[in-house]
Amino acid sequence: MSTSDRREFLLKNVPLMSAPLWLPIISGTAAAGTMPEMVAAPDIQVEWRFCGKCMSLFYNGFPAKGRCSAGGAHNAMGFVFHLPFNTPETPKAQIEWRFCNKCFVMFWNGNPRKGTCAAGGVHTAQGYIFTLPHDIPANGNNQDKWRYCQKCMGMVFDGFPNKGNCPAGGVHSPYGYMFVLPHDLMPDYRTSARLNTDGWAPINGNMDILVKQNGDYTFWGRIHNSGAINIRFSLAASLTTPNGQSFGFAVTGKRVDGTETVFGRNRDHSWNYSNNNPALAQHFAQLGRATLNWRLVASSTIMETITNYLQNLGKEALQKMIKEANVAPGIKLGNFYMNIISTL
Repeated sequence: MSTSDRREFLLKNVPLMSAPLWLPIISGTAAAGTMPEMVAAPDIQVEWRFCGKCMSLFYNGFPAKGRCSAGGAHNAMGFVFHLPFNTPETPKAQIEWRFCNKCFVMFWNGNPRKGTCAAGGVHTAQGYIFTLPHDIPANGNNQDKWRYCQKCMGMVFDGFPNKGNCPAGGVHSPYGYMFVLPHDLMPDYRTSARLNTDGWAPINGNMDILVKQNGDYTFWGRIHNSGAINIRFSLAASLTTPNGQSFGFAVTGKRVDGTETVFGRNRDHSWNYSNNNPALAQHFAQLGRATLNWRLVASSTIMETITNYLQNLGKEALQKMIKEANVAPGIKLGNFYMNIISTL
């Protein structure tokens, strides 16, 4: 093998997390105004928030923020609620709470009347069927004083003297159960990898990815050259979730010096990059079941665009999940979507 051929050789491709029991995908890629896709488990959805203008509970996981009865879009404040869905009704948990795909609020769909929507007409139910706990003790991760408004049928916060703007007119009219909603239950997601080659190129290092439930992330790491020749490298990494979402991170065309460089030698390349991506917040609940794949290539480029390279890396991870699931009708590569998070 020639030196140039070796420099393009794929040095490493290791899935770092074992695959759990994969379940069927139940919908395709989400767009604003449709519920985000998830697999059947886990049975909670994050990014439900309190609107500081109308006092309603609304879904904050889309770039668009719905329609607020106080005017304009909703304004998210306070806790990030983690709400259970597809669970049975009990004496302390009421079923038939739904997302309205017009105004984005949580409303009770158990009445034929369907309430009043700030976007006009009545609420339109879409997505999961939520089962919300009520009349249980509140604590640091469960907030009480959430109530049903008997005028608009939305979930509203009854803990302030101001009862908020009701789309049915006037202020909300809280009624019935005292709901106690869980919030901020999930720790930050973090994954890491040791990066090393088993081929000709003597480079090694580490990579870490940290994601918070609001979509804040940090991607950092280091590559070290312990050999004689100068080496340019590219690193591509993908986090691929069971519902077909993949998030791409890359470091491309960076140089680490070998001993052949005498003056100004730099044997290490380090990076530390932080930002926010709404897609990470939207799919945060899925990250705990994600597979991390990475490839380290000793070359100045990766022979194709970084976008295509990350796409292919993520698709390979999803194909492996599908294969390991074996009997999982509904999972298909067509559900795959790559979101390029960071390219340095």
